[in-house]
Amino acid sequence: MTPVALPYLTAARVSGPDAESFLQAQLSADIARVADGGSTFACYCSPRGQVFGLLLVCRAPEDFLVAGSASLLPGILQRLRLYVLRARVQLEPIPDVVVCGLPEAASAASEAGAFSPPDCGLVYQVRSDGECPTAAADSWKERELRRGIAWLGPETTERFIPQMLGFEALGAVSFSKGCYPGQEIVARTKYLGKVKRAPQRLRVDTAPIPAGSAVRLTGGGGSVDGAVVDSVVATATAAGLTGGSVLLVVAPEPPGPVETLDFEGNTYRCATM
Repeated sequence: MTPVALPYLTAARVSGPDAESFLQAQLSADIARVADGGSTFACYCSPRGQVFGLLLVCRAPEDFLVAGSASLLPGILQRLRLYVLRARVQLEPIPDVVVCGLPEAASAASEAGAFSPPDCGLVYQVRSDGECPTAAADSWKERELRRGIAWLGPETTERFIPQMLGFEALGAVSFSKGCYPGQEIVARTKYLGKVKRAPQRLRVDTAPIPAGSAVRLTGGGGSVDGAVVDSVVATATAAGLTGGSVLLVVAPEPPGPVETLDFEGNTYRCATM
């Protein structure tokens, strides 16, 4: 079993007597319910409820390990430090580790430093014992996008509330825990049913489209405008498409199955996954 290094992710350690209560007050998931050796996805949101980034929070024996986008996590840590105040907590990057994906979900319990969020079907590992190959990183990202896991980046940070990204389906949002930044807006949106955009997972007959790009989805006799959250070269075939890419797009619900995607004046075949 060969771990796959995921260069788009990095890790940090949150430690100290108040680590749990601090994360509980800052993140959208119910950190207090994560058992020893367990993990959960969580969002760090702005006061307006917009997601800065998706995080994987893992309860280690003596502290918490947090994995997130390599381009966003340093800034998230810097922002979190502003709210430490009198809390006995330290937030530090871990530059000497590699975040990897493990091929077999059943191996999580037997691998040191391996974590699999509930109902995720994927296992992540924070390793410090040498390098891992990165050749299969695109294949791993494709598996993530098919499950609705998108880590965000500079082009997509602070643009969407969690429900627009479908992150509540990942267990990244608790609607029963106490307050956290943006909680009022996230909860109000849920209970008033005012989420007008949702994630669309698509297989598109073109190369990956840059994150943050504007696209138009057409199907069922109508079209909607959306924004690309992330994309990656596709490896598996689907709906008669043998190449292309897998995309996660935030858009209003199309009037029917998506048949084409327009980007920069070009039209491409696509299929919903």
